[in-house]
Amino acid sequence: MGSRANVAVRQDGVWTHRGGGGLGYSLDTLLALGPDPALAAFLSPTFPVWQEHQWYRESSCESGALIDVDAKELLVFLNVDYDERCAYLDAYRRTWPGWNVRWAYNGIVDVTDALGLDRAVLTREAWDDTDLFRWGRPDPQEPPKLHYLITIEDAAYGLADNVVRPWALGPAVLEQLVDLPRLSTWPEIPRGGMHVDPADHTVGVWSIDPVYGLVERCGERWPGWTVEFWHDRYAEQQRRCAGTFRFPDPGPAVDLCGYAMAKRVVEHWICTTPQFLPHIPMRTSYDGTYGMRYAGLTVADLQRLGELILGPDRDPNTELTVPDDWPPQWTAWLKANDWCRPLDVAAYAREQLPFYL
Repeated sequence: MGSRANVAVRQDGVWTHRGGGGLGYSLDTLLALGPDPALAAFLSPTFPVWQEHQWYRESSCESGALIDVDAKELLVFLNVDYDERCAYLDAYRRTWPGWNVRWAYNGIVDVTDALGLDRAVLTREAWDDTDLFRWGRPDPQEPPKLHYLITIEDAAYGLADNVVRPWALGPAVLEQLVDLPRLSTWPEIPRGGMHVDPADHTVGVWSIDPVYGLVERCGERWPGWTVEFWHDRYAEQQRRCAGTFRFPDPGPAVDLCGYAMAKRVVEHWICTTPQFLPHIPMRTSYDGTYGMRYAGLTVADLQRLGELILGPDRDPNTELTVPDDWPPQWTAWLKANDWCRPLDVAAYAREQLPFYL
């Protein structure tokens, strides 16, 4: 999770602004239990309030949300991988019943646009880069990393996360890919991709990372080209590249992330239950629960909501079985974090309480 986040709440035609240097680390869990707990925390008297003009710059705001009570809409983006994002959105649509849950593909600018704010409240960076590797080319001796996938005719290239967003360079990006190693598959879905067809002068982009106004800004970088934005539809890239690259089935990883999410949410909220609150600092200038104490949740509430996060197809009383073909280091990491155990909030509370006494 990235640390920098902005959140706005709109209710009765008036919006208020919340933010914080560490909010991004916990925004996923603050939203996970639904509108009532989230609003209780964000609108509490101890949650940090920002001025209307205080926004992180467009490129440094790593997570954000607009909770629009009037429209019953949750607009959100998080700094997470593809599988995690699927698990979070799947859960949010259960824990926010009757609400429209949408991903903010442009990042924080989608939030400020929804509020009707002038974009001058955000510091927006120009698309004027000419070097894909402005922060340094990858070491040829290091194993490849895949954050963005670029496919061109019969070639597929993987880019790490320390590159300029490739679609922002225009056609100049093509000549900078030549010396990179080629890929044919990868064990995880990347954060984004771009397919280029030089013969037809067409470009297609999908991304779960913010694209920072791709649709409105691509014309100046790709003059004479047709640029399409496919939102999160990586399958469209696979179809266009005609088998050059094969994406994995995200299903098992998403299932695993659902378990991990439920456990992470319980770990985050457990200190707000009655057993723990007497031992959590509550001073004028600091609330150790970041406003969550005002939700008034019990262990039974967390069990019920945790099971809702897991969904009807996951048995909270059964330990998660990790697929045999998963990398051993992933399995070891999951076991070490107890994210495969059955969801028993009461037992977890009994284990953790001694650390607060």
